[in-house]
Amino acid sequence: MNDLTAIPSADQAPTHHIPAELLLDYATGSLAESWSLVVACHLSLCPHCRTELAAIERVAGAMLDDVPPQSLRSSGFAAVEARLGEQEAAPVRKAAAGRRGGGIPAPLREYLKDGIDRIDWRWSGAGLHSWALPVPKARGGMVSLLKIAPGAAMPLHTHRGEEMTLVLSGGFTDEGGAFTRGDVEIADGNTEHRPVAMSGGPCICLAVTDAPLDFRGSFGWVLNQWARLSS
Repeated sequence: MNDLTAIPSADQAPTHHIPAELLLDYATGSLAESWSLVVACHLSLCPHCRTELAAIERVAGAMLDDVPPQSLRSSGFAAVEARLGEQEAAPVRKAAAGRRGGGIPAPLREYLKDGIDRIDWRWSGAGLHSWALPVPKARGGMVSLLKIAPGAAMPLHTHRGEEMTLVLSGGFTDEGGAFTRGDVEIADGNTEHRPVAMSGGPCICLAVTDAPLDFRGSFGWVLNQWARLSS
């Protein structure tokens, strides 16, 4: 049995959600692949954000109804029609698929061709292992799976860019609160935290960042150099 097989019950719905502006970017297709992946995985686990996304899409659709029609070449219309069809069906497909096939969200399974048990985890520090997903950095950021041993803590750090972390299994606590399966934490340069994995099993997260972390404390400089050389 892998670490992602447990599916939360209804009373374990996520309590930390995707901001509306990020959902809007997702709905309009303006998010990069790496960020879209994390948002899609959260949507498959979060009824609240699926409802919010549907509301945003309804408002966007109403706004489009007020835009004067423009003539399109027949080939252009076909492309737009196909794109709209994909967007309309995608949330339903992702939400339904996310409730099947164990605890791995459907959008993520597409990147795990050999399954979660075949991941070649890379040691990234005491109690921490990581695995970079095959998404080119040029597509908007680096997205990785993180596995933190129960009770282990990441070093104190802030961020040189933005980071979004989705809990897939277990949970962690930091200065922002407690985060369990389905919860997302969004951090930037104004965030300084030290995530600590909860007991009971490893904390597995899906995280995307558009810039390296900035480690603090007495060993911060050493950790920053190590991260730069190993990236």
